[in-house]
Amino acid sequence: MSSVLADFPGRFSVAGSERDGPAEGRIVLGEDRLVLAASEDDRVTIPLSAVFDVVSGNEAAMLDAIPGTPVTVAYENETSRTTAVVAAEEATIGKFTTVLFKALLNGTRVTLQHPAKVGGRVLDTAFKGGLLTLKSGGVVFDTDEGPVTIPLSSIVDFDRETRAVDGTDRPVLVVSHVDTGEALTTLAATDSPRKLSILGRYLRQTYDTVLESLQQLSLSEPETETLATLYSAGDMDVSLTSVLDEGPQTVKRILHALHQKGLIESGENAPVLTAKGQIVVNQYLERVNS
Repeated sequence: MSSVLADFPGRFSVAGSERDGPAEGRIVLGEDRLVLAASEDDRVTIPLSAVFDVVSGNEAAMLDAIPGTPVTVAYENETSRTTAVVAAEEATIGKFTTVLFKALLNGTRVTLQHPAKVGGRVLDTAFKGGLLTLKSGGVVFDTDEGPVTIPLSSIVDFDRETRAVDGTDRPVLVVSHVDTGEALTTLAATDSPRKLSILGRYLRQTYDTVLESLQQLSLSEPETETLATLYSAGDMDVSLTSVLDEGPQTVKRILHALHQKGLIESGENAPVLTAKGQIVVNQYLERVNS
């Protein structure tokens, strides 16, 4: 087998298996394959080149529930598409999932337009080639002009579209993210549709988690107005007391509350939105304009 990247005891279940219920055994990840071994003679080998999706914490409906924190691996076998669910302690599965994504994506060639937009302004930035590397909590696109880094925690919107790349219509990931309060949009394409889908899944991890957390967030009308004002102002120094028609102490309390909720941070000239704050404003604007 290739170099071992992960090796741990756990439970697993494979769709279509003749085994009665989940099995216990070892999960071994190499550079080019994932092996689920109940014993020396009872194992399932999944080539990484056949994997087309990885879903954390979401067991496939057709498989029996497995104790522990699950991750679902979707792949193609000789006849069809199928899934395997691996489960273990939460910390172990978290590390395994990260290493699995790295094994699937590191070294992938990408075609990048960065930035494609700054704020609402569309730029005519040329596409350039690069190599993808997953780092702790984000992605790095290494290009001839230097690295382009997108932390997962900075992503505020995400979509998949068809765009003209060097004169050819191709599927691309459209990633909106925030860099010190400035809204940026980056387009990324790969030669492999399979790897583009896996990259999309990786980028969505933190974004989906943030969306879930926002469902529990409660904001007052003045707090929402303050976020919208900061969104419009960017990093410019504006008088929030004048715009909001509130006294300095009230504005100070509002800003403190928004900071405590992780929605704003200090900018060079004034408070700016965090990625989480940007998502809140995007949702607010969608409601207003609908």
